[in-house]
Amino acid sequence: MKHDGSLHKQGEVTPLQRVLLSRRSNRKFAPGEPSREQLSYIVACVDGFRAATKLEAPRIVIIERPEDHSAVIRAAMKGLVGKINPWLPFMKAKHLILCGALYPAADGHGAEKGGGSASPGQEETNDAGTEKLPLDSAGSRLGHEYRAGVERAVKEASMAMQVAVLAATEVGLATCWLAGINHERIEKAYQMPDGARLVAISPLGVPTRKKGLSWDSVTFHLISKRRMPLEKIWMREQWGGEKDDQ
Repeated sequence: MKHDGSLHKQGEVTPLQRVLLSRRSNRKFAPGEPSREQLSYIVACVDGFRAATKLEAPRIVIIERPEDHSAVIRAAMKGLVGKINPWLPFMKAKHLILCGALYPAADGHGAEKGGGSASPGQEETNDAGTEKLPLDSAGSRLGHEYRAGVERAVKEASMAMQVAVLAATEVGLATCWLAGINHERIEKAYQMPDGARLVAISPLGVPTRKKGLSWDSVTFHLISKRRMPLEKIWMREQWGGEKDDQ
């Protein structure tokens, strides 16, 4: 984002805080499409974030073509997990944001083949009594470095996705971060760049201005208002440290 990232500045609400407080998960969208300027701004924010942080794992894609949009939605709804979001096929958002993570190469960091007396899922200790790597279902020791690399790649991609979502909010667009989808089917329906693995998707569209009872309003009153205030989860330098407004 183009702002300094602080929560408060001389007692005033900063632009970033305003975006954080105004962002909502939208499951209803108004007719219409984002402008080219709005889409370009989202892409520029993600590119700027990646350049500033030097993160290599994130792959963020905005789906615009109707055929790709339909294919991803159909794939997302496959299987039992796809039933988590029954509203998805009926939404009016014409664009999708896809969040992918480029996993580290398995060479040198993946499963180490070898024998062992422990059962799959259990751990062994060597002659010195120190803990060895756990075994997977094939009896191979999983590389700690590889697992840590995958976790970091997902976290990096999630950060880039959050930048895209906040940038969309800043320019007046609506989003809804979704992970309860059929990831495998989506990856078959739409090839992520550089072989990245799908982390999440989000509709991207024009927010509805209609007031009244809806899934969004119900979740806002039942869930959003029970969330902890930013002042309790936003720390400076370290967890439990001094907050920006102190």
